[in-house]
Amino acid sequence: MGGDAFFVASRLGWALLRPDTLILVSFGFGLLLLWRGWFGAGRAVLGLVLIALLVLSLTPLAPRAMARLEAAYPVPVIEGRPVAGIVVLGGGEEPAISVARGEPTVNEAGDRFLAALALSRRFPEAPVLFTGGSGRIHPAAIPEANVAAALLLRAGLDPSRLILEDASRSTAENARLAAELAPDRPGDWVLVTSAFHMRRAVATFCAAGWRDILPYPVDFRTAPGFRASPGLPENLGLLTLTLHEALGFAVYRASGLAADPLPEGCLAG
Repeated sequence: MGGDAFFVASRLGWALLRPDTLILVSFGFGLLLLWRGWFGAGRAVLGLVLIALLVLSLTPLAPRAMARLEAAYPVPVIEGRPVAGIVVLGGGEEPAISVARGEPTVNEAGDRFLAALALSRRFPEAPVLFTGGSGRIHPAAIPEANVAAALLLRAGLDPSRLILEDASRSTAENARLAAELAPDRPGDWVLVTSAFHMRRAVATFCAAGWRDILPYPVDFRTAPGFRASPGLPENLGLLTLTLHEALGFAVYRASGLAADPLPEGCLAG
């Protein structure tokens, strides 16, 4: 399957498999069964939907699943290690809102930029490589890299240190296209992305031939000992992110886009 076809198929497939989509479709199917007079089957389907919503709202299922995902890599101690560069994955910006409002805007994953700026100050010789175009089938008016550049340069990053990759649409393309721009420097490549995304990101960068990767997870959504609150939207969001990463990793591994196990030399140290 070609790159474009794989990209479109993955986006459409996920749109159908999202937990919120499955819940809505199941609810509609249950109502349809009732309307057609199949009362027993309709009540059974609607009952299952209700049970699923109660489990999501009142149990720690979703937070615990997310916590396990976020525990894949701890925040590293970098002092005393040579740093070749800092790679920041896109996904923390809102291009459409940025264009509409005339201001670079971030979303829940904006911690990626805070970490990138902090690391750039700790390692003033290291280049900052941002990789991100658009992860949507219909791209926004500007790529994610444009928003990232505005944010990082406004915060004082030296333009000569910033490397932008603005064509990638997925983690696999992040890894491949960023590798073409990465300068040949000794040391570790600090990889910055959300903690829930780090396992797939590392495996994908390893499959693309990167070496000496030092995972630097940010944007944590859970804390040690986290317990579920009786709130459906929050827990549904956690479950959606967790399922997206689990399915994404499985598809990437099956298609050879993610390395499992990781090859020797891929991780720093």
